[in-house]
Amino acid sequence: MPRQQVIPQQQAADPTVNQPTLADSHATTLRAATVGTFDGVHRGHMEVIRILRSEAARRGLSPSIITFDRHPLEVIAPPRAPLTLLPTDEKRARLLEEDMEVIILPFDNAMMHMTARDWMRHMRRDLGVRLLVMGYDNTFGSDGRHLSAADYQALAQDEGLELIIAPAIEGCSSSLARKAVARGDMPEATRILGHLYTLTGTVVEGDRLGRTIGYPTANLDLHGASRRLLPPYGVYLTRATLQDGRQFAAVTNIGVRPSVTSSRELRIETHLLDFDEDIYGTRLSIGLLRQLRPERRFAGLHELREAIAADEREARRLYPESESQLKPNHISTNGNHQL
Repeated sequence: MPRQQVIPQQQAADPTVNQPTLADSHATTLRAATVGTFDGVHRGHMEVIRILRSEAARRGLSPSIITFDRHPLEVIAPPRAPLTLLPTDEKRARLLEEDMEVIILPFDNAMMHMTARDWMRHMRRDLGVRLLVMGYDNTFGSDGRHLSAADYQALAQDEGLELIIAPAIEGCSSSLARKAVARGDMPEATRILGHLYTLTGTVVEGDRLGRTIGYPTANLDLHGASRRLLPPYGVYLTRATLQDGRQFAAVTNIGVRPSVTSSRELRIETHLLDFDEDIYGTRLSIGLLRQLRPERRFAGLHELREAIAADEREARRLYPESESQLKPNHISTNGNHQL
């Protein structure tokens, strides 16, 4: 059976601490669990987690979220594997905000061949699962694509598990969120996810060109997240969140800066409005509110400066309205989340 990385509920306040890797053992904790990829942790996922929390409390079970260290298709069929909405560490941190245990399994070749029955047996015997909550369109196991909800119910009964299938949240899935991000429709992505699509990384040194033309930028290093889905190249209205929690309206360029270089190197550069502090080496999160315009090539720095000034004016005009539209989209299961 697979090794698992278990992140206990009490460690939720600090997702950066080293987590133990547990060998297979017969569990002593009785759990209610849900299992899935949870890419994006969208509104449908939050409904499953809400049901998990409620039903676990009713039965006196410990709620647990079981997920993977990568998208399963990266192992099963790499050419079909989608770019991800959330890297594993950010997914883990977001799930930990729900104040419940998170179990991260390494999805490998052995796991790829586990049937749905194998999964249920492992969850009951080795993880102490007694209640399993599934999303309405969720499947697991090497034979999962051939199984119906009734098949899963029958297997669960055979293996001594209670199974609850959550109701559908219409128009809400990881694949729909990916499509919205891929076409640059950030309001639609926000509606599906229930939170801003956010890029998080470390502020690194750039060439300081922005400062020389009056618009200093923070250059974001995503730590080699090569499988992270990015929206189309362009200029975006964003909300910047500093490491200390302060938030600022911002204008972010995602692209290759054709006006100043021919290198084709991808850059994510953010100009924070009404902000002038040294934040090199710190963590920065950029929540994408909407696209202002596609990336384009300008004739020179003067024309580029005028375009950036127009972007800033548009950002100042749109930011209050965009922020006010966020909260109605948000689904939280415990009140800790803030959009």
